[in-house]
Amino acid sequence: MPIALDLSAVTGPEVRFTATPMVEFGWAWHVLSDAGNHPDQAEWVARTRARIPAGLARDMGEWSFAVRAVRATLLADPTAVPPRRWADQLEWIRRMPPGDFAVSLLRPLLRQRGRSANLADARVRNSVLRLARARGAGARRAVGLVLDEPASAREAVTDLMARCWDAFFEADWAAASPRLSDEVAARTALCGRNGWERALDGLSPAISVRPGERRVVIDKVQNKRLKIAGRGLVLTPTAVGSTHLYVTDEPGRPVVVHYPLPAPARAADSRATLRRMLVLAHPARLEVCRAIAVEPRSAREIARLWGFTESSVTKHLSALRSAGLVHTERAGHYVRYALDDGVVAALGADLLDVLRR
Repeated sequence: MPIALDLSAVTGPEVRFTATPMVEFGWAWHVLSDAGNHPDQAEWVARTRARIPAGLARDMGEWSFAVRAVRATLLADPTAVPPRRWADQLEWIRRMPPGDFAVSLLRPLLRQRGRSANLADARVRNSVLRLARARGAGARRAVGLVLDEPASAREAVTDLMARCWDAFFEADWAAASPRLSDEVAARTALCGRNGWERALDGLSPAISVRPGERRVVIDKVQNKRLKIAGRGLVLTPTAVGSTHLYVTDEPGRPVVVHYPLPAPARAADSRATLRRMLVLAHPARLEVCRAIAVEPRSAREIARLWGFTESSVTKHLSALRSAGLVHTERAGHYVRYALDDGVVAALGADLLDVLRR
């Protein structure tokens, strides 16, 4: 289920690292809008929400469709808003052609089968409005403004961003910027000296660099292969988006990978998690798990107590063991099986990790 980045025929300049205030602001806004999925940021969320005036909080909620699971282009792709300083980025957005701004902002609602639809199509516009309506009256008003008066929507969004800067993000960016800049500088230097293989190593436990295959595998619940040559790969660290590995793939734009800084200590393996869930979905295997949840037992004992055949119990135990759900111990001529409490207890958290990643 991974995203595979094909880096064959890629030259050094096609892989680069960057960090911009606009992209980090997108993450801050995302976390504030979806705090329940970021328990590690609970203290920051509480502290920041206390600094946000009620009117600004309301407006952030109305426009938050731009920072949910699918992000607006101008908040997700650091190459979409080229300037480096916040004030220059805001001015650049203010000068965007209204139509381009609308397409960039509405990316979360324009996606069809992984690609952006044509906003000039009346059917697409109606679909966007229906999706906005499902998100509430605030989102419906905001999206309606983008569709009907994109220039006014552009001013409303840049005004909201400026108010966020004054209320909280200026201080947050001042704190995060040195760490992000140091990370970008170190990775860029490593890429120049030793190539992309070394520069991408250690970004996250969920990112596997495979130099011999000239590819990078990102463990997400998606299955796609993206060719980097001719498009480019941009990697951007985030200090606040700590639970996510976020990948953007838009036609005509570079592939962008957002990764958390610092990297998490571990990341649940999506294949192993899926395998364990599939193994446990069998009712008879749950009965076998119940038999060994409290004390170790042999296949013969389980078969006798639970009324199964010994051969079927052995098969179920083999499946559980191959999925890492049980461990064994020898008792003379017998092999006794015990449920691995730690693995079973972690399964729910691992599933959330995989789904939120």
